Amino acid sequence: MKKLLLCFLLSFFFLKNSKAQELSNGKTVHSFFEWNFGVAFISDVNFPMPGTSVLWGKTFINENNTIFEYEAGFALPTLVTGKIGIGKKFNNTKVIVGIRPFPFNLYLQSSFPAGKKGYWIAAVELNPLKYETILSFESKGILSFGYRWNLPSKN
Repeated sequence: MKKLLLCFLLSFFFLKNSKAQELSNGKTVHSFFEWNFGVAFISDVNFPMPGTSVLWGKTFINENNTIFEYEAGFALPTLVTGKIGIGKKFNNTKVIVGIRPFPFNLYLQSSFPAGKKGYWIAAVELNPLKYETILSFESKGILSFGYRWNLPSKN
């Protein structure tokens, strides 16, 4: 667990200093700050458990509107979390499938049309592993909603 936390902190500080930019060949890179809230379905609990997270991430979109995205941050009740995914941009909507390493889940995420400062997202997650493992934090799945604030470019 100490190694996981150390890797997370090093990754977070490295990623925090990365630059957001729009490249001349049609590729774009956007950094964002995200707040999520939702419920987790725990194996031994008969009601959904609430949770929240605050993450920093980066989205890469190429000229074919293919998306690669990663994010890392802090969460309750798991303390740390992150996601990595790939997807496609359709007009103003981004659809992404990916993996959350901790608590371990596979996810499907969609965005809503962007506003002036950012956009809303919704995600459905499912744990394909045995629920009682430490890696899954006993989660069978997560339903979450969040808001992403676009961070200004450092060009």
